[in-house]
Amino acid sequence: MLFGTNLDDLEEYTKPELRKILANKLFPFQDDKVFFEGNRFRTLMNFFIKDDLEHQKRVEPLNFLSGSSKAREVAVYNFFLLGLPTKDIIRYDDIAKEYDDFSKTVNGLENKIKIDYGKSIEEFKSERIKIEQSISLLENSLKDYKFLDNYKNIEKQLIEMTQQINERLKEYHSLSRKLKKIKEAFQFNQDVDIKQIRKLYNEVHSTFGDLVSKTLEEITLFKKEILENRNKFLITKEAQLQKSIDDVLMEISNLEQSRSELYRKLKEKGALDSITNTYEQLTLEKTQLSGKTQILKQIDELQEMMGNLHVTISEVKRDILNDIKQYAKLINDLRALFLEILQNAIFLEEGDSGGYFDISPKPDTPRNQLPFKIEVEIPKADALGQSRLKIVAYDMMVFLNNIRTNRQVPQFLIHDGVYHGISLNSKIKSLNYIYHQHLAYPQFQYIVTFNEDEIYIPEEKRDLVGTLDFDLSNVIIAEFNDSQQGMIFKRDFK
Repeated sequence: MLFGTNLDDLEEYTKPELRKILANKLFPFQDDKVFFEGNRFRTLMNFFIKDDLEHQKRVEPLNFLSGSSKAREVAVYNFFLLGLPTKDIIRYDDIAKEYDDFSKTVNGLENKIKIDYGKSIEEFKSERIKIEQSISLLENSLKDYKFLDNYKNIEKQLIEMTQQINERLKEYHSLSRKLKKIKEAFQFNQDVDIKQIRKLYNEVHSTFGDLVSKTLEEITLFKKEILENRNKFLITKEAQLQKSIDDVLMEISNLEQSRSELYRKLKEKGALDSITNTYEQLTLEKTQLSGKTQILKQIDELQEMMGNLHVTISEVKRDILNDIKQYAKLINDLRALFLEILQNAIFLEEGDSGGYFDISPKPDTPRNQLPFKIEVEIPKADALGQSRLKIVAYDMMVFLNNIRTNRQVPQFLIHDGVYHGISLNSKIKSLNYIYHQHLAYPQFQYIVTFNEDEIYIPEEKRDLVGTLDFDLSNVIIAEFNDSQQGMIFKRDFK
């Protein structure tokens, strides 16, 4: 795609690159509190360019996107367009999403427990306690296990032999540490680069380096003799330690063999059946506990994080309410502008009242709801034409507020088909109002589409519905018809 400020000097960009450029040009961040992340260009252009005939399902003026959006996202987009702070709503949205993810994970784990074990999470926790109690009983029975009298002699020998093995293992570890230190001692290095030292000193003073070199040679020779004697001693000591280690290992091996023989005798007599069965049962119980504990631990950790997030959400909601309080003047200005539009741009019968725009706090909302509400109402909004007028009134309020406050957003608004089904009175009043606003703020463009019969004012009805304050022919940009040549793209896409 080509883009640039000079028609003869355009640069080529990919779609993502061009969207980013256009977003920064059309929707720059002027306030560190009024922003949002994501595709600003694609999202916000849905407000400024509307094909409302294509999106007939749009009944709420705030939801200007073609697809369905979450209430939090809709609030962020509209707060940005209204110049209201979005920072804390975005924080709330991020934390709420994280909370929802944790909640889904917990529900998934609880469902897995129900499917795998046929128990609720409460029953599953009770089952864990029962298993822990069973393990405790088994461990105590093993701790208090006593051999029968006719096996006492073997039991005594086993205890003595095990003590001997433990003592020999301690001796083995002590000797191994000593041997390791002796081997490390061989790595002691006494080498000195005498030539390099002589060179350095001779650079300072001639002959001085030679004297130093001679002295170092004498010292090195002396140390060499000492090292040779030291190494002889270390070799002897290493051999002695290695023999002691070999002897200890042989002794441990013999003791282990004798102990295995005693165990074999016990097994032949059936003395270990009970203790073996107990160990097997203990292993089984611990395996079951490990699996259940892992799931419950994960659920407990997630629920703890959800509890912390719940506190954070409450704090962020409080910050959102503080933002609304700080921007009370701007919200009042928006209320006043909306009333101005109702009075001047929409035909209301005598007695019609109750139309308003409002943003008001709702401090006691559930965790997953915003702590405020945005309301747009006009009289008889349930009727098709009036519901579309609600869209017109809100769009005009947002657009004109940005024009009057000179915000850096697009200064055009396109309503394609939005006036379909609206009374002729309201069409005329809306166009006249926009016309006079354009006289006051000539920098903006308002583009609207009509079928020819939708904007035709019969002579006999002019006293009843009024007339346009401008010459319609002077503001028509283009006219199209159903013929192929008369279509906007010169072809029928059907």
